[in-house]
Amino acid sequence: MRGHSCSSRSGRIGLETDRLDDYSDLDFFLIVEDGHKARFIDNLDWLAVEPLAYQFQNTRDGHKVMYADGIYAEFAVFEIVEMPGIAYTPGRIVWQRDEALDTFATPKVVTRPADAAHRYEEALTNLYVGLLRERRGEQLAGFELIQVAAVNNVLMAYGETSDPFNPTRRVEGTHPELVARLKEWVPGYGKSVEAAAAILRHIEAQYPVNPTLKREIVRLLQA
Repeated sequence: MRGHSCSSRSGRIGLETDRLDDYSDLDFFLIVEDGHKARFIDNLDWLAVEPLAYQFQNTRDGHKVMYADGIYAEFAVFEIVEMPGIAYTPGRIVWQRDEALDTFATPKVVTRPADAAHRYEEALTNLYVGLLRERRGEQLAGFELIQVAAVNNVLMAYGETSDPFNPTRRVEGTHPELVARLKEWVPGYGKSVEAAAAILRHIEAQYPVNPTLKREIVRLLQA
């Protein structure tokens, strides 16, 4: 194999192997020599440690796969030249050639959460646009903006999350005080107006809301 495998994106084969359980899936990067990426994406014989029962190329860089025994994994293949532009969390080397570099286990590019003010402003605009969609009759689009995007931004306003790529991961353990509020923020399809009102109340308690933006959000809440 012309490269090495590095666990990444907070996957269970990454640094936090103590969290590996019956509900874990496996995420990893395969880092290969320049010019060899296509070979490892187009031909999965290198993964055949056990029979593959399912494969789906979900991005230009990799696949989602499942082995016959039910083990599920997601991977991406990158050439060395691509690595400086890839965002990922620190990982561990699973396998490497003797001459391969260990440096790829420590990312040069990482995503950094925006500050709380930025996230609250994003959430407020999510509420406003989501309510516009809701009042137009686009309930699913309103749901996505209010009960997904706005909630994610509020969670990220709390600072560092357990998974920088998905703020909803393990939130019940990291912020148990929010569980009761999550029931109000994510009540389900058709209840986005109630969710928006609850999220707005929470943001107001944490952050100064622009009065004009608040006025327009409240107008839509009461429409």
